[in-house]
Amino acid sequence: MTFWPFIQQHFPNSPQSVRVPPEKIDEIRNATDIIEIIGSVVRLKKRGKSYLGLCPFHTEKTPSFTVSADRQMYHCFGCGVGGNVFTFLMEFEKVSFPEALRTLAEKAGIALPAPSADDQQTASLQEQYFQILREAGLYYYQALTGTTEGKFALDYFHRRGFSDETIRMFGLGYAPRGWNAFVTFSGEKKIRPEDLEKTGLARRRPDGTWYDYFRGRAMFPVFTPTGRVVGFGARKLYEDDPIQGKYINSPETLVYDKSRILYGLNQAKESIRELDGAILVEGYADLISVFQAGFHNIVASSGTALTKDQIQLLGRYTKTITLVYDADSAGSQASLRGVDLLHENGLDVRVARLPHGEDPDTFVRTAGAAGFRSLLENAVSFVDFIALTAEEAGLFATPEGQAKTVRSIVRSIARITDELKRDFYIKQVAQKYRLYESTLHRALEKELGEERKSAGREERPAPKRAENPAAGPGHAAAELQPGERDLLHAMLDGGTEIVQWVFSQITLDDFVHPEGRRLAELLMESAEAGTPVDPARIVSSADDPDLRRFVADIVFEKYALSKTWEERGVDVGTGDSRQIAHDAILAMRKRFLERMIEENQNDLKTATARGEDAGPYLARHQDFLRRLHDIKNS
Repeated sequence: MTFWPFIQQHFPNSPQSVRVPPEKIDEIRNATDIIEIIGSVVRLKKRGKSYLGLCPFHTEKTPSFTVSADRQMYHCFGCGVGGNVFTFLMEFEKVSFPEALRTLAEKAGIALPAPSADDQQTASLQEQYFQILREAGLYYYQALTGTTEGKFALDYFHRRGFSDETIRMFGLGYAPRGWNAFVTFSGEKKIRPEDLEKTGLARRRPDGTWYDYFRGRAMFPVFTPTGRVVGFGARKLYEDDPIQGKYINSPETLVYDKSRILYGLNQAKESIRELDGAILVEGYADLISVFQAGFHNIVASSGTALTKDQIQLLGRYTKTITLVYDADSAGSQASLRGVDLLHENGLDVRVARLPHGEDPDTFVRTAGAAGFRSLLENAVSFVDFIALTAEEAGLFATPEGQAKTVRSIVRSIARITDELKRDFYIKQVAQKYRLYESTLHRALEKELGEERKSAGREERPAPKRAENPAAGPGHAAAELQPGERDLLHAMLDGGTEIVQWVFSQITLDDFVHPEGRRLAELLMESAEAGTPVDPARIVSSADDPDLRRFVADIVFEKYALSKTWEERGVDVGTGDSRQIAHDAILAMRKRFLERMIEENQNDLKTATARGEDAGPYLARHQDFLRRLHDIKNS
């Protein structure tokens, strides 16, 4: 059996954490040709002022991926991804912003600022710890495959059905039973025991001597997505093991943060991306058995509740998750409690329910690949899963239990970020349980209101989706009203002068859509600071991926009011941003007045039914009509 390939391969040094000023970031971006970068991996054809190609982030037959040389930005009209050259590298190569920045700086021949003393010290320690953990992984692998004692652990892995190829792929190993076997080995490698302690590999006795943290256990290395070892999971093999837990794990260290790691992502990421879906299980052995059966798009939470960082990490590769639920596992139940977080981060979740008494490892070994595939194909939505679980528990036997279950379903629906998807789920629940949709919508609005209050946000009605066929389903720009969208577009096109003029006419409160308001606020702050308005720069400075996509949506969408402008002879292609902004503001005011007229008419009907004086409502109606007439004739 050859050496462990993942440990043996050479990894470049981690990019140092350097504080780079915005001006340097702009310099690197301006020195980089986005057409050249994207064109090296996507076949682009010139189409007018832009370039068109097949989107690298989803499967399509008709090109909808557009790259603008003028804007130095890209946008896909099919799946909605968008951004600048930094975000393209981040999404395509699955690297961090500092890594993308470093790559493009080196390509452009631009020197990054030297790291501070603190940055250098931290980076140096991180690299030192990575090298120690690399040595540990190789040591445990060699102990498994090359020693007499390790044969007991190797037989254990074989009994679990793991092939030699699988053992190599996941770098499985064995920690010898001796109290200081690895400490002694490390001493020969000139590794200080104090550093072993800081990487979670050794402990100090009260008398000052050192001993191995992992002893007599089957070892499962934990990798980063780029293949670096950060820690270990260790499975008990001997009954006389003084540590009671079946599994023990590395403690958190400078390089190992459990809340930011998903086991198996290094091996699964390409398959997840190719299939646009991930399978989520609990443990190490569960993942390896399913992976070996041919399902390579699988990751594990390692028995912990899902965290926001883990979900955002997984969301870089796919938005579709199938959770394989083991009802008998506390770890799986902990994962289930994190599903609301999956919804809040825009991921679609389905649940595949294992038979009682089975876990993914035992199920795939008895039912085989065909049985596991059938399990996945019969996965249900999380909303359906709540209902099925409640029915099995007998909660639908009483009105109280039914109401409790439906409230739980609505509470979960409220966590879904897609408004259209929420509406479909409400309709489905209404039909299934013969309830009025209006009743469920009131319950939903109550849940949404509680979430807004708890988040410290002003409670306001969710924005309605605009009738904009140019914006695809689920795109942020599709939820904007035409006037608001075009006003943002005009400010991005027109720059500081137009932004200043717009905010001499209206205020931030006139923007209803939350993302539209965020972008408007950024534009206003930029204009006040005298910083040039540049969509690509906004994308670079935005920490939120949704905001980056939103900006790209706005930049690449056509003006919604362009038909009217064409009839009036306004050439939107030449950038008459002042005229466009003026008309967009009028459209926003017109829609506001139309909404006020509708609400006033409803109030008039209610007042008339109660026998109240209708005069104030009629006067208000006439005032609204007059103001609306003035706008239409302006």
